[in-house]
This record gives sequence, C-alpha cells and structure tokens, in this order.
Amino acid sequence: MPLLPLVLLSGIAIGELPETSSPPSAAPAVTPAYAEDGSLLRPEGFEEWVFVGASLGLSYSPHKAEYGDELFHNVYLDRRAYEHYVRKGEFPEKSMLAMSVYKQASKAEGPAKLQGSFEGEFVSLEVSVKDSERFEEGWAYFDFSGGETQKRTAKPFAREKCYNCHAEHASEENVFVQFYPVLRRLKADAPGANE
Repeated sequence: MPLLPLVLLSGIAIGELPETSSPPSAAPAVTPAYAEDGSLLRPEGFEEWVFVGASLGLSYSPHKAEYGDELFHNVYLDRRAYEHYVRKGEFPEKSMLAMSVYKQASKAEGPAKLQGSFEGEFVSLEVSVKDSERFEEGWAYFDFSGGETQKRTAKPFAREKCYNCHAEHASEENVFVQFYPVLRRLKADAPGANE
C-alpha cells in the first residue's frame, strides 16, 4: 500500500479517538495543621514534596552528640512553597520544610567490597514552619523524634534552641538556602543575580 493513504488513514483513526480526560490536577496544597493544644501535626507524605538538598554531618541539632556519627539530612520543601519561591524568590506564609535525619551506615565488607557510606537507621523528622499569625518570629521549628514510630504532634522548640541559630546563620529568611542546591541554583539563575 502506498505511504500517503496509510498516513491519511492513521490521521483519520487518530482523529476519531475518544477525547481523553483532562490531565490530573496538581497535588493539593499542603499547609501546616495544628492540634487543639497548638502542637503541629506531623506532615504526612513529605517525601513527595520537592527535594531541595542533602547533607552529611551538618550539626543544626543535638542529635549529632546523641548518635556520635555524622548524620544524613534530606530536606524537602512543600510544593506550594517551592512554586512560590520559583516565581517570587521568597518563602510564602505557611511554608514548610521537612528534614528527615538518618544515622550513617558504613560500607559492607564482603565480595562486593562496597565503598562509602549510606543512610542507615531513621533518627528523626524535623520540620520548620513559616506562620507569622501563630509564631511571633515568623518561623518555628519542631522535632517529631521517636525512632521509627514518630510522634504524631510536636510543640515548637524554644527560641534559643533553633530559631536563634537559623536567624544568625541561615543565608535567607531563616532557611539554610546555602546548603540546598536546588534553591541556590534558583537564586543564581534569577534575572539580575550576576549583575
């Protein structure tokens, strides 16, 4: 059969395909949720937020002293806050960052002769929230530690425990953007960033 009729037939067949449903909508916006006593409810599904960076051994919490080895940190920003940050270069109200913390596990000896380290046992979930209506300083910090069975709610740390360090050392708005390559790159790529 000549090529042109095949092309025409395929075009007709495609044109007759039933319309597909609209594309799936974006994930629903995540905002902080609080218990009646004011405790933050542990955010579920944070692993599906935007991964902004990881570190090994940075010590913004007391867990290093407790666990000895350097700890792995994986940091996620809720998608709504990330999209706002992309557009405006700032963290909107109700932003949440979640940091999962893991013990460092060493290479395994054996025939594979693996090299390096990897994330071992889960240590904690720490969350920072920007909520000026609720927190005088704007940001508050929470720890849901409890091993594999994390606490369901957490009270904010006292100001001197986390806030002061973030205010003094974070490169941007109480967030350690300097340690998160995804956010650093957005700043570097912003119009006028290199002028």
